[in-house]
Amino acid sequence: MKNYIDIFYYKSPVIIQNLIVSIYGYKLFRERYIGNYPKYFRQILRSQWFTKEEINNFTNKRFFDIITIVANSVPYYRNFFELNISLFRNLKNIEDIKYLPIIRKEQIRDNSFFFLNQNFLNNKFITINTSGTTGKTLKIYVDYDSRRYGYAFFSRLKDWARIDCKRPNVTFAGRAIVEPDRNTPPFWRRNLKMNNYLFSSYHLSPANLGSYVQKLQAINPHFIDSYPSSVYTLAHYMLENKLGGIRPKAIITSSETLLDYQREAIEQAFHCPVFDQYGCAEQVVFISQCEHGTYHIHPEYGYVEFLREDGSAAEPGEEARLICTGFTNRAMPLIRYDIGDTGILAKDQTCPCGRNFPVIEKIVGRTDDFLVMRDGRRVGRLDPVFKGLQTIKESQIVQEDLDRVTLKIVPGQDYDQNEADIIVHELKKRLGTQAAISVELVESIPRTSAGKFRAVVSKVNKLP
Repeated sequence: MKNYIDIFYYKSPVIIQNLIVSIYGYKLFRERYIGNYPKYFRQILRSQWFTKEEINNFTNKRFFDIITIVANSVPYYRNFFELNISLFRNLKNIEDIKYLPIIRKEQIRDNSFFFLNQNFLNNKFITINTSGTTGKTLKIYVDYDSRRYGYAFFSRLKDWARIDCKRPNVTFAGRAIVEPDRNTPPFWRRNLKMNNYLFSSYHLSPANLGSYVQKLQAINPHFIDSYPSSVYTLAHYMLENKLGGIRPKAIITSSETLLDYQREAIEQAFHCPVFDQYGCAEQVVFISQCEHGTYHIHPEYGYVEFLREDGSAAEPGEEARLICTGFTNRAMPLIRYDIGDTGILAKDQTCPCGRNFPVIEKIVGRTDDFLVMRDGRRVGRLDPVFKGLQTIKESQIVQEDLDRVTLKIVPGQDYDQNEADIIVHELKKRLGTQAAISVELVESIPRTSAGKFRAVVSKVNKLP
């Protein structure tokens, strides 16, 4: 059925495609912003100023709310607590979460209904199909009310950025809104309901970038919501060709790790701050920057543990796995979910914004975004090697096997081989001499099926 809809959409004139996009936009608006959404938004506008004690009390209450739900109504957890009834009775506060099992993506992928709240079997809920770097689909179920609660947090982020959602705005995401072989504009469609222009992330070729910039200049969007790689591609083109005239209030980035050189170029080209946001379809964690640029965990959304590879608690300043417990999704509540990413809890937990939310020093990225050396070392945090790029549009590190690493480079107009040499030098400082590093100049770097850019790709099987 979906294929027929796609065929009809792509064969329709642009004006009909805009109508279809607007109808779909209206559907999304109803899913996200009606019902209890206004109440939830007002609640979290107040709770952002909670004291540390109030946050702790809130977290404990939500933890026990979720525990009660899953122990009674979610097969996986119900079975677990039936076998560990004394553990259930002895849970005292959120700190005792460490006694519960960690959940992996594979467990949900193999049997997603096993994690579904049985009270929702006869209810309408939203099915979200998400695929990671493996390309395997993960099914997540969210009830409508929980979906609206979740979107209240995204609205709070926009409030931090002083964004007026009713004004014209632009989105770059993974939706295929333009036929793939199209080589002439428009590469965008309009969602009238949300005053939103949806730009294709799949047509950002050198030949098309000029038309993208011209349309953005004509729209002059109030804000841009984008994958970092998409808006960075435009920013690099604008700086390279000395183009301007696009000054949004703010740019929100998400879905990929925002690299330092990308942020620098984006803010320079668009003359506005970037508010980076980290979340997931599983609805277990929401992290974003405040108006002072600090990364905060939103504690009303979920609880995040920072664990070492051996499962012990990591110290602030130490790179660690993010193990997340969601408080927002009642249809599919997940406790101690290994999201597959790493981050660093900040040593200084204060922020000039005055919020008592936990502070993240850095979201490092996916745990599979590291290279495996022949001696068993895992080398991550490679984004500093890209710092200060001037004549390189994009680059990607690809580990072919234990002995070979390829640095793929998309050269700019004034490409300087010295910059590639600097990156190779920085890589050798981190990798040593165990793997040979070669440079390959390419016209473009492929995105994932969802249109996302990966700065590091390893084809080596990961160690446990």
